[in-house]
Amino acid sequence: MWPFTRQVHTSPEAETAKRAAEKSLQRAQAHQPEVEAKLTESRRVEEQLRAHNRANRYSDWIEGIVLGRLSDG
Repeated sequence: MWPFTRQVHTSPEAETAKRAAEKSLQRAQAHQPEVEAKLTESRRVEEQLRAHNRANRYSDWIEGIVLGRLSDG
């Protein structure tokens, strides 16, 4: 056996950083359902806006055709 064994000592700063990281992770995990709900809602609203914009472009295109033909006649 070795007469001198190496003992691992953790510095107080490392322990403090480890505890802070663990708390941060716990807070993030606690807010995950709320964040996921907001993300889902945001994606739903974004898709609604895209659908609305597509409908408006189509509507504007048809309106241009109709008004263009009416003004030619």
